[in-house]
Amino acid sequence: MPLKKRAFSDDEIAIFDDAVIYKRGEYWHFRMWLAGEGKYARKSLRTRSRSTAIEKGNEAYLEIYANAKAGKTYFSIT
Repeated sequence: MPLKKRAFSDDEIAIFDDAVIYKRGEYWHFRMWLAGEGKYARKSLRTRSRSTAIEKGNEAYLEIYANAKAGKTYFSIT
């Protein structure tokens, strides 16, 4: 499901049209809505660098997406 939000602030970046990385304080975080579970998958990216956050956000998205395709739930693997 694509994001409903279309306008993002300087501290928010859309990842693959389904997830967002955003800055909270000094650190970047990842958030993705899981429709099948009715919850957000949230994760600290543990970085202050914008470019590193984008890379880690892409990796987190692909990991969650692959596990969902394999039939695993996010909250059972964390």
